[in-house]
Amino acid sequence: MDPDSSYTPPTTSYSSSSAPTQTSSSRVTTDPSQASSAAVRGNPMKQAVRTQKAPPPLPFFSQAIICQGMVYCSGSIGLSPITKQMVEGGVGDRTAQALNNLSAILEEAGSSLRCVVKCNVFLNDMTNFAAMNRVYDTFFEDPKPCRTCVAVSELPMKTDVEIECTAHLSAEEHEEDLEEDYEAPKPPATSRIPFIGDF
Repeated sequence: MDPDSSYTPPTTSYSSSSAPTQTSSSRVTTDPSQASSAAVRGNPMKQAVRTQKAPPPLPFFSQAIICQGMVYCSGSIGLSPITKQMVEGGVGDRTAQALNNLSAILEEAGSSLRCVVKCNVFLNDMTNFAAMNRVYDTFFEDPKPCRTCVAVSELPMKTDVEIECTAHLSAEEHEEDLEEDYEAPKPPATSRIPFIGDF
C-alpha cells in the first residue's frame, strides 16, 4: 500500500466567537470575562470614608478615600457639621473649622492630623494668608506637612478658605495586622567554607 494514500492531514476547527486555544503552559484565552476579572484583581482596592462628625459630601464625591495605606481627603471648608452653616468670624475661624472637619474624617479612616504628609490650601484672597497661617500652624506638629497655597477667584458657598490633605494610616491602628504578617527570618543552613583538599 502506498503510505501516502492513507495520510489524512490534521484539521483545526474555528468558531466565530473565539480563536483557537493553545494547550501549552502559557495558554492564551480570549474570554473577555476572564480578562476583565484579572484586571480587577490587579487594581488596588478603594474604601470610602464617611463620618457624621464632618459635613456630609455631595453625591459627586466622598469625604475621603483609603487606598494602599493612604487617606486622600476631599477639600474641606469652614462648614459646621451640626448647623450645616458656615461658621461666623474671620478666615481664621473658618480655617480652624475646616481643619477640625479634616481631623474627624482622618480619625474615622484610622489616621490623624499627625499623619498628614501634604496639604493644599485655597484662598479667595492672598491678603488672608497671614491670618490663615496663624491658625493653621497650631494644628500641625513638626515636621510640618508639605503644602501648596494658592489664591482662586471663588470658593464653594462664597467662603474664603478651603483645605484638602493626604495622610498615611496610623501605624498604631494597624500594628496588630503588621505583627500577624511578619515572619521571622530563618537562620541560614550551617555550612563550612570549602578547602582545596575537598576537591
